[in-house]
Amino acid sequence: MLKRSTRSIHRTSKVALLGAITCTLLIPQGFVFADSVTSSKSSVSVSETSSTSDAVMTDRMRLAIAAGEMVISEAATPDLAKVKFSKEKAIAKVRELFPTLKNAESTNVTLGNNNTYPAPENQMVWDIQWNYQVGTSGYGFNSQVDAITGDLISTYISFPLESEEAYYPPKLSKEQALIEAKKFITKAAPSISVEDLQVNDVDYGYANQALFGPVQYSFYFTIKKNGIPSQADALNITINSNGHVVQFSKPSESMSYPSSVAKISEAEANKQFKDELEVGLYYIPIRKNNLKTDWILGYRPDPSSIYSMDASTGKRLSVEGTTVPSTPVMYSDIAQTKDKFIARSNKTQLSGEEAAQLVQKLVALPADYTLQHQSLVPYYYNPEQKTWNLSWTKKGVYLGNQTHYNAEVDADTGEIIGFRTSDFGETESKQNVTIPKGLTKLSNESAKQRSIDLINQLYANASLDLKIINHEDSWNFLAESNQYRYEFQRFYKGTPVGDSTVTIIFDIFGRLQSYSAYRNAGLEKVIDNPVIKVTKEGALESYRNLYTMKLQYTRFNAYNYNYSSANTKTELKLVYTPEPADPIRSYQVLDAVTGKWVTQYENIGKANGTITPTDLLGHEAEKALTTLVDYGILMPDQDGKIKPDEVITIGDWLSMIVKSITPYYESYNYSAEQKPVAGVDPDHSIYGIVKYAVERQWIKNDSTLQPDTELTKEQLAVLLTSIVNYKKLALHLQNDTSVSQFSDANVITNKGAVAVAIKLGLLQGENGKFNPQQTVTRAQAAIVIMKLVEIQGKTDQTIGQR
Repeated sequence: MLKRSTRSIHRTSKVALLGAITCTLLIPQGFVFADSVTSSKSSVSVSETSSTSDAVMTDRMRLAIAAGEMVISEAATPDLAKVKFSKEKAIAKVRELFPTLKNAESTNVTLGNNNTYPAPENQMVWDIQWNYQVGTSGYGFNSQVDAITGDLISTYISFPLESEEAYYPPKLSKEQALIEAKKFITKAAPSISVEDLQVNDVDYGYANQALFGPVQYSFYFTIKKNGIPSQADALNITINSNGHVVQFSKPSESMSYPSSVAKISEAEANKQFKDELEVGLYYIPIRKNNLKTDWILGYRPDPSSIYSMDASTGKRLSVEGTTVPSTPVMYSDIAQTKDKFIARSNKTQLSGEEAAQLVQKLVALPADYTLQHQSLVPYYYNPEQKTWNLSWTKKGVYLGNQTHYNAEVDADTGEIIGFRTSDFGETESKQNVTIPKGLTKLSNESAKQRSIDLINQLYANASLDLKIINHEDSWNFLAESNQYRYEFQRFYKGTPVGDSTVTIIFDIFGRLQSYSAYRNAGLEKVIDNPVIKVTKEGALESYRNLYTMKLQYTRFNAYNYNYSSANTKTELKLVYTPEPADPIRSYQVLDAVTGKWVTQYENIGKANGTITPTDLLGHEAEKALTTLVDYGILMPDQDGKIKPDEVITIGDWLSMIVKSITPYYESYNYSAEQKPVAGVDPDHSIYGIVKYAVERQWIKNDSTLQPDTELTKEQLAVLLTSIVNYKKLALHLQNDTSVSQFSDANVITNKGAVAVAIKLGLLQGENGKFNPQQTVTRAQAAIVIMKLVEIQGKTDQTIGQR
């Protein structure tokens, strides 16, 4: 995941997930950032059939190295002489840990760990490539085993297991699965003591599990070092409800930890935190299902005041490990320059080539680089807006070992929304570089002016809508990469806008390297001059009571903003980090108008049990409703209420069932053109849900759905018949006695659908009547969904899929 140091993101480490999604839009296909990157570089391979211990290097690899297309650095070269755990033992260990691999073939075994970019220092790793044949289908995946300790590092079983048939309730509870997971860890990684594992109860939204389908439990552990939790050492394991592990990963590198003795006590750290905490008033976007749905005027902490605190010095540390002052954020106005961005007035959208020309006017790309990729896609923050994603590379040169230039351009206005230079494969230091002809090296003062010149050329109405954030010089100058970095805050009617900073990075000669101006739309809809009921002092006290300083180890990275392997420095430090007593609060902000806590990112994360609803205890549907809350399908309102007896709409039902089957349904709709579906416009809050239902033929696209109409019992039966894919059977059951027995059968229009729902045990009559026009409550809908869950695996097709 790409991590950024930005003062506008609340709880940076936890909400950066959204930013990471956006960042990948600018990367050529096949390239992503940081630790999860799959690199096209090869590693030194050991032949599976070789009888010697010598490394075998292919002719293709030698030619690539000779041509300069592949670089094997010293850190990326394993030493066979140091192997203590042989490849044969590694293969046998993985087979023992995963019995389902008894029929899998290990097609290649590699000594070296070059599957991430940049390559990690620890290259004493066996990388085992597996092939598993299921009928005529083949599945490939890999495992990694430490060649020194014999610890399993990673495995992900990517083929369907016979034991993964859907059923409910699961054989193992989450508590039982946790016990099995710890047993597995003991065998898989003997170097880790179970006593040093600390389970993290927060589940990030992109790992949210569907209610339907095989049950799996994912556990995230931090590992204690010297008795102190380390955020740098994390272990992940996923186990299904039959007790079979399907995924495992742990750090491959053994890091050197500093002393565990803190010079500052916890009490002193807590006092200092409360004394230095600052909050500010922002317009804050509220996002649900990855879409911005609303704005509030709310308080949030100044991100720098909730940075970690050095346990030795008491000083604040940025995510890069640099010291930051404990002072409120300050802004300065931006002067308008003569050369400024003016939006296009032409109603015809730009072509990809025209968009590329706009970028090339501002950025001096090398002469031997050409536009290699262009795609027109909906803008992530506003799907109604179209942007061109562009990529320039050097044609005919190995992609993994050259600089990439990527941009995102508004297809209507011509505004450059993002630009990035990525030095993949770069290993040379950027210190002491030669001054290019016609350019001069910038001073701190001239660099600031250069940032203002550039922002005027890039950002529409920059002098009116932005202010420069007055960071210290040590923040603005990136010494490790010889670059300048400046950050601008977006304002609306005099108030800063949350999650809307603009970052611009250029080299010491003023050449643009990186620019990001992603912003949410819809601010014009906010209420002017809202009545603020919460004072700043009241908000400050609320946040002071929210956090407690916890001692832990944290890894800091002096990031290279060209994403090259050069100049990247990692350091472990003992710190105090402010942690909320209730993990849910990490995702909430204080509404300045209502005084209530509001979840900003509904599906980014949830804790075990999430927010406990206040109105379910003792309700006849308590168990069903609680399950839906646990899975993030239902969310309590600001008062903690689910309102179980409230009548729901057709849209409410579709939302509940879609989230039950596919929590990440929005990912299916992102790149598609936004057109009305079933009469529902793209700007409707339920649009993504309806689109998903139409694509699975639950609803006809040429129909006119009324999502805001109250749901009746008969409508529910019709929708259920489509979801279980029994529409043809329903036609056959039009005259079935299960329906004709009801005294009100004559007013039932879709008798076949009602018959299907009754025969499956999903709906039933009452006092001899079916009551087709009776409205459905949230509690009744939850009970129906859980009945559906219980019959999965017993129907002829997967529920909800086609």
